[in-house]
Amino acid sequence: MIPLLLLFFLKGHTCECPEYKLRKLDSLSYANSDLVLIGTIVKIGSEYKIKILELLKGETKDKILIGLTGGEDEIFSTCTFYPNKTGEYLLYLNREAIKGRTIYYASECLGSRLLNSDYLPVSLNQNESKEVLIQETNEWISELRKQNK
Repeated sequence: MIPLLLLFFLKGHTCECPEYKLRKLDSLSYANSDLVLIGTIVKIGSEYKIKILELLKGETKDKILIGLTGGEDEIFSTCTFYPNKTGEYLLYLNREAIKGRTIYYASECLGSRLLNSDYLPVSLNQNESKEVLIQETNEWISELRKQNK
């Protein structure tokens, strides 16, 4: 009975992240990511698939990336980003080689989110309307595009 209670407690543990306004969160997320991209999550689950639409930081030759939400490796924690909806996202990703495979992961504490703002980052400390958040996201993406030219 005790192992079952311990498992329940561990599964129920949530991620605690510092909170930021969207602009600061995006800046920190950008600085702490290997890849920043606009992509479509085409398959959800513990091993999700991302189709790259536009690369905003970093390099990869792949058009489809494999994202992992957990595993036996120490890089994963309770704060690993878990996309539970398909759709177009702004993603802040880090790259790891595990057992000969290149995989990507994101932290819930970074600014990854659906572009339509149906999913917002855990670290967001901003009570703006959905429309304002979408506008701020589009402005941020425009700035990144200008930097990449």
